[in-house]
Amino acid sequence: MKIRMYRNCFLGIDDGYFDIAFKKLEYKGETYLVGVVTCPWTLNDIFIDLITIDGLEGTKKALKMIESALSLHIINVVFLDGVTYAGFNIIDPFRIFNVLRVPIITIFRHDLDLNKIFIALKRHFNDYTYRYHIIERVYTLSHEVFINDSKIKYTPIGISIGDAEHILKNFSKLYSYPYPLHVADKIASLLGRIKFKSFHR
Repeated sequence: MKIRMYRNCFLGIDDGYFDIAFKKLEYKGETYLVGVVTCPWTLNDIFIDLITIDGLEGTKKALKMIESALSLHIINVVFLDGVTYAGFNIIDPFRIFNVLRVPIITIFRHDLDLNKIFIALKRHFNDYTYRYHIIERVYTLSHEVFINDSKIKYTPIGISIGDAEHILKNFSKLYSYPYPLHVADKIASLLGRIKFKSFHR
């Protein structure tokens, strides 16, 4: 059976809501990791997985999700909402690009205080140097762009700065960040809240 490949598609990956109580469980709680494919503005596909809060399988989960999307669509760019997901779980965009060779644009909607992040990681994680290295590397390579009067920072990997800004501005006409990420955020947040409510029943 021939698989239909949709062209001119973009994938946004975001994580779901979780309550701080999940961090205090004897076992690690989970929330949702959602990938949304738009081609280019039409919602075409949704990928859903679970990700451990403060875990360390984020890159592996994202790789699996992107591989699934690439098997069905021609993905021009993957949008990531920062580097930290589900607390301090890490998704490494450089690792993803090196494995899959698909362009990555990592979005930072808020400025990061790297010193505070380093202190928090050192206080809670034995592998804080690994987590911090990825966050620092990606963030320090970021560039600023104004979209709809809002400043965001972004780090392009496997794509030029000019092309990245053109794509960001084109896909952020309705919001201050790319449409695939916006949809992924809404779906993941809703699923996370439903999961949290069911946890407390």
